[in-house]
Amino acid sequence: MAPAPSKPLYRHVRDYVHDRIANGDYAADRRLPTDGQLMRRFSTTRATVAKAMQELERMGLIQRRPGAGSFVRPAAFAKGAFVATVVAGRGDDEFFAPICAQIAQACQASNLALLWGAASPATSADAGTSAERLCSQLLRQQVRGVFLVPDELPDDAAEDRNATLVRTLTAAGIVVVLLDRDIAPFPEDGPHDLVGIDNMNAGYQQTRHLLACGCRRIVYATRPGRLWTKAARIAGYRLALQQAGLPFQPEHVCAGRTTDSGFADMILDLKPDGIVCFHDPIAAHLSRRLEELHLPVPDAIRIVGLDDVRSAHAPSVPLTTLQQPCRSIAAQAADLMARRLNRDPSPPRRVLFGTQLIIRASSRPALSL
Repeated sequence: MAPAPSKPLYRHVRDYVHDRIANGDYAADRRLPTDGQLMRRFSTTRATVAKAMQELERMGLIQRRPGAGSFVRPAAFAKGAFVATVVAGRGDDEFFAPICAQIAQACQASNLALLWGAASPATSADAGTSAERLCSQLLRQQVRGVFLVPDELPDDAAEDRNATLVRTLTAAGIVVVLLDRDIAPFPEDGPHDLVGIDNMNAGYQQTRHLLACGCRRIVYATRPGRLWTKAARIAGYRLALQQAGLPFQPEHVCAGRTTDSGFADMILDLKPDGIVCFHDPIAAHLSRRLEELHLPVPDAIRIVGLDDVRSAHAPSVPLTTLQQPCRSIAAQAADLMARRLNRDPSPPRRVLFGTQLIIRASSRPALSL
């Protein structure tokens, strides 16, 4: 079996076992193929197989029992429990759709029954009433746990509707596992499990990459609103600048919407040679606008995004971006949900994964003729 060269061999082994678990080929407490069997199947070394199995164990999908082998982790009280995903915001569908798809697979591996289509309460002005309505809906469906993506709050919001929703859910006995972002202000830790990426490191990586490309007038482009991930990524951007001996200038953090025709112009007034973007949709918008203004990317300005979603491939100049590990995020979230439904009393866990820099044309040096 000759794997494609697009990813390390241990990931092929990991994904093979993961997908067999997700498809129900291996039941809870069933022994998995031995390391020797996997070595022969993939024509690889014991160290490669061990690395793959260790990652599956870290995800919480399997148990390694010395002298006995590897087994699918049992789910006890969580078996068959109904859970749901609730994406409170409306602006991140492009990223959270693949995350939710991976959660569906991971829930199957953890013996959880995922319900789709839970309505978001976030757009209502009456957060309390909306939260109660959603909670009643979930209780009627016998939902015992919710994977929640908190909404982005307006800068002038007096009421935290995310906190209202979480309080309502937990008061009803529904387990909450947060995805991507916390409901506490950055850098505080909230009282609930959280799975996502290391957002401060992500902003740091983006900025360090542009610095390595020779950029020195780097601005940060984001959207309006209060968001834990946004604050963390800007903190990483600030740290990278300071380590490079460059000043952090608050006015170089530009917030706007891609539907605003003046957003790009506001950024260009700062005369940047590099732009760090909160996510790929903003990066794609700016790339297209710069092309319209005959400011070629990357010759005039280099751009880096985040998420590696469809937007990263849409512009005429493909975007350099950070890729989030959707499969690992989903597997860890499902594992935490199963543990909480199994009455795990341990303190809230914050599991933040690293990201992978994918270098494309939007930040590559121009070819010399």
